[in-house]
Amino acid sequence: MKLKLPGNSKSLPGKVSTDEQRSSHGVNAQGNMLRASLLTGFAVVLVPLLLAIAYLALLQAPAQKSALIEQASDGYAAQQARYIGDSIATLRSRVDSAVRSPLALQAIAEQNPADIRLVEQAMLDYFPEAVSLRLLPLSDMGTADLAGGFEGLRNHIEVDLVRRVSNNEPAEPEAYQFEGQWLASLAQVTTHPRLPSRRAVVLLTVDASTLEAMLSYPQGMIGEFVLEQRVYSEGVDRDIRIASQGSGATFNASRADIDETPWRILFTPSATLIDEVSSHVRPPYEILALVLACCLAGFFLALQRSSKALESEISRIVDGAEHRTALDVHIPQLVPLAKDLRKLTLRRARMGNTSNIVPAVDTRTAGSSNTAMTSVEGPATRGLPPNIFRAYDIRGIADSDLDDETVFRIGSAIATIAGELGEQTLCIGYDGRASSSRIKGVLEKAILQAGRDVIDIGLVPTPLLYFATSLLEAKSGVMITGSHNPAEYNGMKIVLKGQTIAEGTIEKIRNIAQTGRFSKGTGHLIQRDVVSEYLDEVVSDIAIAVPLKIVVDAGNGATGHIAPALLEELGCEVIPLFCEVDGRFPNRSPDTSNEDNLSALVREVVSNDADFGVAYDGDGDRLVVVTGAGKIIRSDTLMMIFARDVVTRNPGADVVYDVKCSRNLAQLITGLGGRPVLWKTGHALMKEKMVETGALLGGEFSGHIFFGERWYGFDDGMYATGRLAEILSSQDQNLDDFIADLPIAVSTPEILIPVPDDEKFAMMQKFIDSARFADGKPNNLDGLRVDFQDGWGLLRASNTGPALTARFEAGDEAGLERIRTLFREQLAAVAPDLTMPF
Repeated sequence: MKLKLPGNSKSLPGKVSTDEQRSSHGVNAQGNMLRASLLTGFAVVLVPLLLAIAYLALLQAPAQKSALIEQASDGYAAQQARYIGDSIATLRSRVDSAVRSPLALQAIAEQNPADIRLVEQAMLDYFPEAVSLRLLPLSDMGTADLAGGFEGLRNHIEVDLVRRVSNNEPAEPEAYQFEGQWLASLAQVTTHPRLPSRRAVVLLTVDASTLEAMLSYPQGMIGEFVLEQRVYSEGVDRDIRIASQGSGATFNASRADIDETPWRILFTPSATLIDEVSSHVRPPYEILALVLACCLAGFFLALQRSSKALESEISRIVDGAEHRTALDVHIPQLVPLAKDLRKLTLRRARMGNTSNIVPAVDTRTAGSSNTAMTSVEGPATRGLPPNIFRAYDIRGIADSDLDDETVFRIGSAIATIAGELGEQTLCIGYDGRASSSRIKGVLEKAILQAGRDVIDIGLVPTPLLYFATSLLEAKSGVMITGSHNPAEYNGMKIVLKGQTIAEGTIEKIRNIAQTGRFSKGTGHLIQRDVVSEYLDEVVSDIAIAVPLKIVVDAGNGATGHIAPALLEELGCEVIPLFCEVDGRFPNRSPDTSNEDNLSALVREVVSNDADFGVAYDGDGDRLVVVTGAGKIIRSDTLMMIFARDVVTRNPGADVVYDVKCSRNLAQLITGLGGRPVLWKTGHALMKEKMVETGALLGGEFSGHIFFGERWYGFDDGMYATGRLAEILSSQDQNLDDFIADLPIAVSTPEILIPVPDDEKFAMMQKFIDSARFADGKPNNLDGLRVDFQDGWGLLRASNTGPALTARFEAGDEAGLERIRTLFREQLAAVAPDLTMPF
């Protein structure tokens, strides 16, 4: 039986002739590994003897010296750690004494801002080592009022310190860089002795010189003392140097943690100290008798029998891979070969079949000439459609908004900006929409004429464009996709120098496209298949303990020819639904946020008794999950599942989530020992925040999930599906039982309120300026989110469509209706003619 595997057919230069390559398919025998194994066995007897001699002659005495130096270093490090810990405790005691002065207690009791400022200045005089001191009264709700911003605090680290101590949570001092210098802040809460309801937080900040002074050693510098802080970034602990004193020799540093801080001391002894300690070590003058017992292992390397066993086993492996039959491998070392061979044959069957892709239909109209556009010159004679330039991508009606000239100008502008950033090559991917092929052709011509090179990665989901810009040397690219919008839409998601661009760069593209000031040159085009590399990397990262049955609803989108193959290679049983790539979307809308579009998936999951089902939007960067019982899981609940997994293994990790997510998510993250970071909606904005904070996980309510742990930090519905399968495969519960343990609230889905694009932002600003919620705390980070004791409500302008979006959550239906009514009344006062579907 012959099995042909896909591979590179190009010949490489070497000693093997062309005829021999043809006869052996480039695979030849060289040497005899079995015979070499026998010779290796004999060497096993000699190695222990040689190692014992080398140990006595070269290692014993140096090891004793090293151990003594290490012991001394450990002592100095521990002593300095205790000293700094005592200094911090003393500083806290001084703060406590200062805040109990009559003037401070009076300011806390009256909570008059002017008096508080005077008390802050007076208290600062008692702390000459401090660069600032803040006294922040706590509201009746027990928290400092920071909803409108940082209230003069430097950054989110100081804000988080204040929040934690106000909630009676542990709050260690924390160091950070601010305006080019290291600062360290500590916070503690104080209560008025006669008015228990009057509380305040004291936030004291010192600079690096104070920390360096703590590192000074009384008897003179005997080495280098370094103060480090532990931080969590990209799934691993990192230590950042804050301050140092002295200098040390080349020797491993000793470490000692400083109690009740995230800091530790590193001490490296000086050459003088090393010489002094080493003088107390003398080599032994007597050599103890060395008794060496070498047990020779028996070798089961009968060459003839091994050769026959290998031939028989390989034949069975090849046959099992070709026919996909059950296979028991009797030589454990060959199990990876059997798995890889089966994976390659499965991928060949999946990826080699192009019948499930419906050819794109050219939808040229009056906006697209019958002659392919080859260039544009000078300023645009007509204005580019302003509505296509969104907050973090370009999107519009393909036939009218994205005609050939508009696409050519946008492509030329993108290439021009890429050149300014030093980026020579751009990756281009496109989805299965009817207009995508036309737009890709025009875009590529524009980029090439602007002097940039193009790597065409073909018809792929958006995550593979992000993957390509992470994998290849080309860190910039354009994904042609209409995302979750209807079939007549199309657009572009743009990555420049490894970052998904947002509003500022979109506006720059628009200006350059309008003026026509493009770079010129001649680029080169190549094609590259990144699908196999993507599948290999995901499969190597995710481990499924027990095979699951999963329904995959690709919605005729760009994931249809990849997602089923990926999950099958992970060992799951896949039931495909609408996995034929068809840009007309004949079976359902590509918008997975609308639960009406998921009815077929729900039926398929229940009828097939699947473990769960997953649906992707048109370009695969969003997902929605359906449980085995047919329940649709909203993305903030899905984030709770992922947060349990990620934060449990990475205590202290940041998790970013958008303003539309449940506040139960924040409480769960905090309870797990993580740090919740609330941020603006938008996939580009979320990725920026994850990079800024070093978050290991992020998610939007719309279905974008970002993994910074074990993955590249971009939104990828297929990878998120694999991570969910990995979690569930290691549990004794099904998905329905698993989510039953999570905190729940009564909530609405995302509610769309149609408002024209040119009116929505002004209307939203008017609402923010005029709305008043007496018993709620407003937050205008993104639109207006108001938190009440029993729930919250949100109203914001959509960045992707002509609408305002709203969402509400409460502890019960009565509370939910109350919050909806408050928002409805406030919005009606601003826009009385607006139809409100809530």
